Amino acid sequence: MVVGAGAAAAAAMACGPSFQAVYEGDVRFEHCYALDQGPASPDAKKECWRGWLHDYTYGQSRDRVEYAGLRFSELSLDPTLPSEDREVRHARVMPMAVPTSAFAPPPSTVDRVTAETPSPATTAPAPPRTVGATRAPGEDCAETCSGYWKTCRSGCKGAACDNCDKAYKLCGQGCFKK
Repeated sequence: MVVGAGAAAAAAMACGPSFQAVYEGDVRFEHCYALDQGPASPDAKKECWRGWLHDYTYGQSRDRVEYAGLRFSELSLDPTLPSEDREVRHARVMPMAVPTSAFAPPPSTVDRVTAETPSPATTAPAPPRTVGATRAPGEDCAETCSGYWKTCRSGCKGAACDNCDKAYKLCGQGCFKK
């Protein structure tokens, strides 16, 4: 009985992926990921992901296989279709407060207006500060959004430029939310 259990355990271990196969898949995935982040041509990136999907998925996690499939399909799309530039993707990230403690509650994402809070129309505007080189609230963020928009618009044609405008509006809204 003990001999049978030992033989079954050895057979089960022999059926999984080898450490070498997993290692080679990891190394090749990281190579394609690094290629994706660099200035390589879309065809080279596409070919790298295709090769990884064809030869290195054995023993890899499902999220890596799904990511590689997604990247391959994105790179396989017709280049004349509207697509998002890498800069536009970053422009959609909304600025939020960063947690300072694991024990602190998360920051509020809803603007709450109470009855005691006077409306902006009834309050006098705050006097401008006289500190040298001050910037308006959200000005840095708005300039970043503007830079992304200019980069996006310089490389688009026709209806694809509408995506640049949408991303700019989303980015700008995030700059002025509290």
